Amino acid sequence: MRSSLFERFGLAPLATLLAGLLVFQSGCQSLSIAPSQARGIRAVIGRYQEALNQRSAEKLFALLGETIQVDGMTDEMSRAGLKAGMHWPPAAITRFQILSISKTRGGLDVKAAFYFSNAVLQERLGFDDSLRIRTIDPVPVWKTPEAQVIHAFSSPFAEANGLMFVRARVNERTGFFLFDTGSSGLLLNKEYFSSDSRNELPGFTSTVQGIKPRWGTCGVRSFGWGQLHVEGIRGQLHDFSMMETPAISPLLGAIGHEQLKKCAVVFDWKNRRLDVRTADGNSTGPRSAKAVIPFSYFLHAPSFPIKIGETTRRVIFDSGAQINLLPNVDGIESHFHKIDAVTKISDGGKLGKETALLGLADETWIGGVRYQDLPYAVFEVPYLSGQGILGSPLIQRGLLEINFPKKTLSLW
Repeated sequence: MRSSLFERFGLAPLATLLAGLLVFQSGCQSLSIAPSQARGIRAVIGRYQEALNQRSAEKLFALLGETIQVDGMTDEMSRAGLKAGMHWPPAAITRFQILSISKTRGGLDVKAAFYFSNAVLQERLGFDDSLRIRTIDPVPVWKTPEAQVIHAFSSPFAEANGLMFVRARVNERTGFFLFDTGSSGLLLNKEYFSSDSRNELPGFTSTVQGIKPRWGTCGVRSFGWGQLHVEGIRGQLHDFSMMETPAISPLLGAIGHEQLKKCAVVFDWKNRRLDVRTADGNSTGPRSAKAVIPFSYFLHAPSFPIKIGETTRRVIFDSGAQINLLPNVDGIESHFHKIDAVTKISDGGKLGKETALLGLADETWIGGVRYQDLPYAVFEVPYLSGQGILGSPLIQRGLLEINFPKKTLSLW
């Protein structure tokens, strides 16, 4: 996985929300709770505001439950992100307002507005029965525009260093984009785009090298690739300095899951082509697949089991991964044959210091389909909960389709 981005909360201008807040206020009166509990909730949110303003991880963590999920992320990643400061506000929160309270299984959901001098942030905080925070989720003021596929289309791709690059257009500029299902959304090359972020919390970027600060974000008036279009979104700035070559220049960024989540994509490496359709459209692959494997989502990435020898492992699919990865070779020692040591681990930017062992697995089974001698690097990516990655080396072995809405992987 070259990179996996988690863009954090933005703040809305204060004037745009005043009318809506009056509506939300009336909703909080519909749930009857004990005065002592209401005071407890207000006290915790007050301490939450204080922790954010003081940028104190110690005070913030003292308010959290045994497990915490921020925007649906795992407990491990949520805690790492909070510790890295993804919640620290760009200015002091002057006050807060409880907008609504609702009961959930095992606790309460509280929607709150946090006011700055000229902006407001809305969040939904989930509390357990002891009034400890167990979930933190942004409440968007406006619905995020979603990419639409007008008609099914085919797109040629250029191959460079085992990765796929397609030509697409952002605003008035046309160039190459890495086709990267491992990224949560649209990435923009910081060499060609500048941050225009205002009133944004810092957030973080999670890559193969761990958590990093963000480079910022940039507004995108329009993005188009083939018959796929979207307007009015933001792109996450990223360092692509190790990827760009004369053959794929200008490298403007990467297309990620947010642009593809309503699509089915057939990877045809032999013909250097990607076929894209809506999930319920006619497949462009052969009629009978060798295997159709259901997958679940780990964050935004397809996750499914594979077998190496007799050992079952769980992996995620990432088309932006130049090499397959395994966190270790425990239980598959007799099926893994060392080739060399790899010292260049990169997320597209600077090389890391990590060293990874490179080898071949004599057999990898995916849904009953056997692949011989697939290459793997042995390297544990932070925050993947021990999962491996299948990327470009799998795509190069034959036709493969990812149907994101139906959550299926098809192999031919």
